Amino acid sequence: MSTQLKNEEFVLFTRPSGQSDIKSAWKLQSCLMPIITKDNEFILETLFVSVDPYLSSGLKKSALGGAINSIGSIQISGLVARVIESRNPNIPVDTIVTGRMEWKRFILANGTEPRFRIVQKPTDKNTIYNKIGFSTAVGVLGMPSQTSYYGILSVANTQPSDVLVISGAAGAVGTIAGQIAKKIRGAKMVIGIAGGKKKCDCIVNELGFDAAIDYKEYNTKDKMVNRLKELTPSGITQYFDNTGGFVTDAIFDIIERHSKIIICGQISTYNNSEEDLSKSNIYPNYLAKTIYRGLSILGFVCSDFIHRNEEEFFKDMPNWLEQGIIKFHETIIDGFENLPRAYEMLFTGENIGKIVVKV
Repeated sequence: MSTQLKNEEFVLFTRPSGQSDIKSAWKLQSCLMPIITKDNEFILETLFVSVDPYLSSGLKKSALGGAINSIGSIQISGLVARVIESRNPNIPVDTIVTGRMEWKRFILANGTEPRFRIVQKPTDKNTIYNKIGFSTAVGVLGMPSQTSYYGILSVANTQPSDVLVISGAAGAVGTIAGQIAKKIRGAKMVIGIAGGKKKCDCIVNELGFDAAIDYKEYNTKDKMVNRLKELTPSGITQYFDNTGGFVTDAIFDIIERHSKIIICGQISTYNNSEEDLSKSNIYPNYLAKTIYRGLSILGFVCSDFIHRNEEEFFKDMPNWLEQGIIKFHETIIDGFENLPRAYEMLFTGENIGKIVVKV
């Protein structure tokens, strides 16, 4: 390995107080190049890094709960990388891998990292990744799409009789969830909630949703309720929630008896702090509304299902992509140094589909 290579990493520098200073949370600094010292180790050159809303849980004591990252710790998320040096006989140079690893340009690994998976071996030819790009290993063939896949097929178990509403429908999860519900399960109607005409047009005209509602136009609970009623005269039977907020308030008031509410994300609250009492419990008492209507509220994460990936997801999704049944969008941000900016975009709504940083 060339001694001229320079390594950099992102560490948690400060805890953002709100959405306006999200991208200042991390500091880019120089660090040592990794050196192989043991058998089975290898060195990775990072190609693509995933930014996802759940990273908020490590920045401060957020609405997501869970452990927070210590100041000075290196940020971790899903990434795609190429092996450039190896002492591992099963993972030779030029193997492409994915996993949850540190935000570094160059990484020392041994194959036991969380969610580690070989994407493509040097001898593999004409794989799905050669056709749609290695960035998809953290997108339509990665965690966000797995969330959509299991969320619709296993958690919601969407049926042809269902009328499904999806919030955050133009995001990495929502775009795929809506297509699986409509194209694979044949749902009676799939309605996406998204921000802006461009996104709404995309999910209807390109991805096959039956209808879209622009939450920037229908920007209050009452307006959303009225528009949903217009579009669903027979009633809503499923709600796939990625956002929370007033859209979810509206759904709880009109969803049919014995319906399912699937809680996949609550991005509208992720930058709230549990330590800020004014924002720690800002929504109505949803639980009381479940009683007489017999509603089911189901929360989930895709890690509950990844043991099924090889037999289910990685058989189905590449096939659907090859056939053109499922389509995807990526927003590619160039430059390792732009990781904080890419993360900020998740909360400003500038993307369609998956945001990936190309290193």
